[in-house]
Amino acid sequence: MAGAIRAAPAGLFLRELLEAPAEVGAVWPSSEHLARGMAARIDPRGDGLVVELGAGTGVVTRALLDRGVPADRLRVVECSPAFVRHLRRRFPGVMILRGDAARLSDVLDESAAGRPVDAIVSSLPLRSLDPAVVSAVLDQCRTLLRPGCTLVQFTYALRGLPVAGLSEGFTVRDDPVVWANLPPARVIALERTD
Repeated sequence: MAGAIRAAPAGLFLRELLEAPAEVGAVWPSSEHLARGMAARIDPRGDGLVVELGAGTGVVTRALLDRGVPADRLRVVECSPAFVRHLRRRFPGVMILRGDAARLSDVLDESAAGRPVDAIVSSLPLRSLDPAVVSAVLDQCRTLLRPGCTLVQFTYALRGLPVAGLSEGFTVRDDPVVWANLPPARVIALERTD
């Protein structure tokens, strides 16, 4: 019984939170409402990749698939070995990549097979990460996304941008608050501008 609780998404999340709170950056897994709000900003059509950063237990991954993003277009990047194992069991048809979002081009290199990236959906805790890491992640997003492509980031900051530099090369398309999340969160949809 104890093993089943530890393996359940909430138990796994709590264990990872206790072991690496700055990397998890949340007090509870994202709600389905937040995940659907993030996925709703992604166009499921197209040939380019949809890259998810910081997938955790996979609630946003599930929402992206439910939105109609084909599994072969989805690349899920996660740094926690425990979350990666969980995600691979939960989504056997999706490419789950263990790696660092600050080196996203390298992580995607072989799996992208030359396909462009149409969208990046990030659940990374930008406000709790080292500023140098945040800068590297945002540089990767700017490098991989062409003008007109989408970056979606959620934040617990209900006003303003969560980190400096997020608007460089991007413009905010919309930023609704999802009140049905613990704590409430804002989904920021940005469009690559230059």
